[in-house]
Amino acid sequence: MKEELIQQLEALLKDDASDEILSRADEIKNEYLKACDDLQREQLQAFLAEGGNNDDFEPRKDPLDTRFNELLLIFTDRESKLKKVLANEVQSKLKEKEQIVAELEKLIAEETNIGKAFQSFKELQTKWNEIGNVPSRDYKNLQSIYHRHAHNFYYNMKLSKDLRELDFKRNFEQRSQLLTKIESLIPMDNIKGIERMINLYRMEWTELGPTAPETVEPLRTRYRELIGQVFQKIRAFYQDRQKEEAVNLEAKQKILERAKAIAEENFDSAKQWQTMTETLNRMFDEWKKIGYGPKQENEKVWEDFRAGLNTFYNKKRDFFAGIKKVHKENRDKKVAIIAKAEAIANATHESFEESTKQILQLQNDWKTAGHIEQWEENKLWKKFREACDKFFNAKREKFSERDAEQLKNLALKEELIKRVEAFTPSGKNNEDLATLRSFSEEWKTIQHVPFKEKQKIWERFKKLLDAKYDQLKIEAKEMHLHKYRTSVESLTQSEDSGNLVRREKNAIKEKIHKLQSTIAQYENNLGFFRNSKNMGGLLSEVEGNLARAKEEMEMLQKKLKMFVD
Repeated sequence: MKEELIQQLEALLKDDASDEILSRADEIKNEYLKACDDLQREQLQAFLAEGGNNDDFEPRKDPLDTRFNELLLIFTDRESKLKKVLANEVQSKLKEKEQIVAELEKLIAEETNIGKAFQSFKELQTKWNEIGNVPSRDYKNLQSIYHRHAHNFYYNMKLSKDLRELDFKRNFEQRSQLLTKIESLIPMDNIKGIERMINLYRMEWTELGPTAPETVEPLRTRYRELIGQVFQKIRAFYQDRQKEEAVNLEAKQKILERAKAIAEENFDSAKQWQTMTETLNRMFDEWKKIGYGPKQENEKVWEDFRAGLNTFYNKKRDFFAGIKKVHKENRDKKVAIIAKAEAIANATHESFEESTKQILQLQNDWKTAGHIEQWEENKLWKKFREACDKFFNAKREKFSERDAEQLKNLALKEELIKRVEAFTPSGKNNEDLATLRSFSEEWKTIQHVPFKEKQKIWERFKKLLDAKYDQLKIEAKEMHLHKYRTSVESLTQSEDSGNLVRREKNAIKEKIHKLQSTIAQYENNLGFFRNSKNMGGLLSEVEGNLARAKEEMEMLQKKLKMFVD
């Protein structure tokens, strides 16, 4: 768009300077500056959305702006020269008209030959009209003197009735034509053009000579009516524009209030900040589609809106800066843990007892090291797990002689499975739960079995134990927790228990973290919906979702507690 406006300005340079050309150039200049403002606001919004500070924002340089400034200088120079020419022309015309007035005054005082006097008068009148209008403060007085002398000439020279009627007729036709021109302005849409032309027509009306006495009042009445209609159209245009600007201002004030309410909040999660950022972006797009309001109020409401955006983005920047700081500290902890784990894994061990404690302690340290970005968490966790796996693989190779003992353990677990299979619930839930719990406790006391049999026999035991739990008449939630506890206990006695437990625990924590964000969002939405009308159905839906989310949160927290117990 800016390039097209530049081309339009360059095209105007091909024509000679005139009021119309300079007026069009001024309109193009305003369109170009508006386009620059719109582009700068979009750049500022993008800069702020990326976390930038409003005070640090600098708009990008545009080569078109340099060309635009060059063209403005050229038009300014042309306008200045045109004004000088017009000023000189005005002075010259004033002097010529003053000379005509002097000659007319002399003609009235000295000439006695009516025919010759009338011919001289017509020549002076023709010169007067050829000079044209003179936009000057002195012109009104000069025009009045001219008309007075013309009036005196007609009556002092006592022209014949026919001659006066002929002049009256000509003046009547010219005034009628001028009334038609004024009337043609009424259906026009270009208000600035109407304003410019009506001023010219009013001046031209005063230039015209007298008409027959019986036509003076009708012409004057029609002239006043048309002038009134034209100015009523002009007033109506500006009144409508004021109303439109008032509507635009009201729409912007509503958006401003919403933006202020958001800017005053302090959100607890990155997801909430992102959601509100998207909301503000939509509000800003809506703002840009609204037209201008009253100039002074429009600037004030924009400043307030921009201040609200700045407040929001400054808070957002501080929030994420805090998260980044914590993540860096946690990352440094985990990098140090990895270095220690790799050193232990690469060392030669005569006895694995102490090194195992160290590895297990590092695994515990990893759990308490805190969160970092998920992609980086996965990368570092992979390195840590490789170090731990390397250590435990070496340990398993060292203790391969324990296979016989593991076969014995396998037999014990087989025998335990048979006893579970033979168990029949008595109908007394507390006693039956205690019995099933004792089976789980006994299973935990039996040490490792051969690796290839571990998963298979565990699945048999768990499936059988779950079936026995299903035979008890207890609530589904309680049943689910009993079964889950059995699964947790199985993880704690596996050879890779540290990794398996950690994974399961982290998975639950991740679910809790996401659920907390969801609950916060639901509660935030409830706050908006309860203060809004016609939200009954949507309000009930959100309340139901919130209740189910809290119920799921309670279940997850109970599961997480099993790892502590």
